[in-house]
Formats: sequence, structure tokens, C-alpha cells
Amino acid sequence: MTDLYQEWLKLDSEIQTWWDGDLHTAQEEDIRNDPQKTLLFLPFPYSSAGGSESAFPEMYGWDTFFINLGMLAHKRPELVRNHILNHLSMIERFGMVLNGNRAYYFTRSQPPLLAESVYRYGNYSLDQDILAKAYPLLKKEYEDYWNAPHHATLIGLSTNRDLGDRGLRPELSSEAETGLDFTACFEGDIRQCVPLLTNCALIRYAYSLAWIADNLGWREVSERWKREAERRSELIRTYCWNDEEGFFFEYNYVRREQIKVWTLCAYWTLWANVATPDQARRIADHLPKFEQEHGLSFTPEIYPSPHPEFSWLQWGYPSGWPPMHIIACEGLDRAGYTEDAKRIAGKFLNLKIRIHKETGHLWEKYNVAEGNLQFPHERYDVPPFHGWSSAAFAVLGRLLFP
Repeated sequence: MTDLYQEWLKLDSEIQTWWDGDLHTAQEEDIRNDPQKTLLFLPFPYSSAGGSESAFPEMYGWDTFFINLGMLAHKRPELVRNHILNHLSMIERFGMVLNGNRAYYFTRSQPPLLAESVYRYGNYSLDQDILAKAYPLLKKEYEDYWNAPHHATLIGLSTNRDLGDRGLRPELSSEAETGLDFTACFEGDIRQCVPLLTNCALIRYAYSLAWIADNLGWREVSERWKREAERRSELIRTYCWNDEEGFFFEYNYVRREQIKVWTLCAYWTLWANVATPDQARRIADHLPKFEQEHGLSFTPEIYPSPHPEFSWLQWGYPSGWPPMHIIACEGLDRAGYTEDAKRIAGKFLNLKIRIHKETGHLWEKYNVAEGNLQFPHERYDVPPFHGWSSAAFAVLGRLLFP
């Protein structure tokens, strides 16, 4: 463990120097010079999804939340503040945090994690001005986008939809709003489902709004948001918990049945404090299904693809994704399974350190079963990646070495 700590400390110190070099801008000059002519204005510099690498140069929705965690771990709150202000400006203009700052993302968002960013930043900085500015805009996004008719369902949980036509089947573009493009766990049509990831993020959203309201002195408003979070939590326990299996599954509200595909999305219920203590224990007992030699795979096996366009799905076995490791390890730690969280963090950090030595890069995702970057029938080569891979290194290392 001493050797791992020294290796982690060395690379973590290097990663801390990357943030300034990873910054992009989307100012008027950038927009004029954009070869695609689709770049959207942002008032402040931002770290893109891919960081300084060529992949994904936009400011994405959920990627930015994980990047914010890495920046706070590295004591860069001023950069997180810029990210928050950029995303609040999107809500002002478009009513939501866009999937990314490109014109072709006007019609969908990504997992609703901005409120959690405000909460983490607010706890770190005690910046009351940001809280006052953020509250009405976050409330607007929660109520008028995530609970609007196109996301609301009759059972009281939210679904995902893309309101535009980007040349993909609407089932595919709507699935991309979860960030999980593409996976087997929605059986091909997410519009009939109430995704665990989305609804757990909305529970954290409501709790964050309660925290903001409380800090602004609005006690009654805060209590209303807490009740809203508890309402949604109870619905997830009602529809998505399977007591026979001891696990949370996605729920198809049209067919009124659970989808028996095992994924790490169940561990979002630990992260969002949805699972009861008994449910948390049973979920933790299922870790061996997902835990590979080098970390957690998103699913425990390869499931058949529900999408005829794709024979293999990147959000499945044997892919180990940095953001899912952050969520799962934070969730396990919060639920009292700290040793499990540390063991998993250590496995994943060891893999990232070794492959960084071999290649000189961090990567978007990893094959955690074989400990390499090889994936069967991958649609594209795995890109070098700072972004959430840098963040996972910082966050998981501090969990393992507090």
C-alpha cells in the first residue's frame, strides 16, 4: 500500500498541473473561428470532457460534475465557479444544462448534476452569491425541464427524452441523455423507463436545493425540497427494488415491470441515500458480480444489444468507467462499506497508474477484466482522456488515502 501511495501521490501531483492547460474558451472569436459553425457561447473558460486531448472538446453536462470534484480535490474552486456560471447561463438561455455547448445539443440534456456541483462548491467556498444566483435557475430546470410533461410519467418518476431529430432513432438519442450511450439496461427504449441514474440524480438535486434554501434562510422552502426528495426516493424503492434479488433494477412504466439487467446504476441509490440500511447491505453483497481484478465493470456480463445498430455496447462488460467508480465508491463509503470502497478504489488506481506508465496517458475507460484498453467490437478507439479520468484519480485517491 505504501508503494501505491507513492505512485498515486506522484501522478496526482502531475495531474494537478493539467487543469490550467486543459482550459478552453467559447468566446466570440472562438465562435467565429469554429470550423463546424456550431459552437455555443460560454462566458467563462471551461475544462472540456476530454481535457487537453483532442477528444470531446466541448463542455459537457455530467462530465463537468466529475471534473468539478477533481478540481475541488485539487483546491481549484475558482475553476469550478466558472463551470457553475457557464451552466447557469445555459439554463437562463435554454431552460436546461445542455448535453454540450454545440447547437446540435439544443434538444437534450445530460444527467442533472449541476445542483450537486453547487452544493459541493458551496460547502467548500461558502460563496453565498453563487447560492443566491443559482437557486431560481436550478428550481426552473428541476420543475420546467426534468418534471415537464416530456419527462414526467404517471408513476411520479422521470424518464429521458430528446426533443429533436439528430438523424438517430429517437430511442437512441433519448438514451444518450442519460450519458449511457449505449446500454442494454433500458431494453432499447428508454422513453418507457424511469432510469435509476436520472432519478437518483434528481433526488440529490432536491436535497441540494434544500441545502441552498436553508443557507439562504428559507427554512420552510428547505423542508419542501426535503419532502420532494423523500417522495422520489420512496417511489424508487417501490418500483425499482427487487426484494427477491436484493437489488435495484430499471423499471419499464409502460409494461409495469422491472428490467432484469444488472448494472452499477443500482449503486447510485447508495450515493443518493435512497437505499435503506438493509437494502444497502444486500446491494453491497452483490459487489462480487461486478468486481473484476482491476475495478468494477458496468455490467457483470455481456448482455445482448437491444440496438440493431450496435452489436456491442460500451456501457457494459468489461468496461470500467471513471465516473461510475466515483459514484459507487462514494456511495459505498456513505453507506458504511468503506473497506469495500477502498478496495475497489485501490484496484482501479493501480490499473490507471500502470497504463499511464505504459502509454503516457489516462483514458476515457478501461477494460477492468483484462487490465488493458482492448474492447470487443468497439465502435471507436478509446481516446486519451483527462476530464473525468483525472477527477477519478484525484477523488478515489483521497478516499483511499484520507
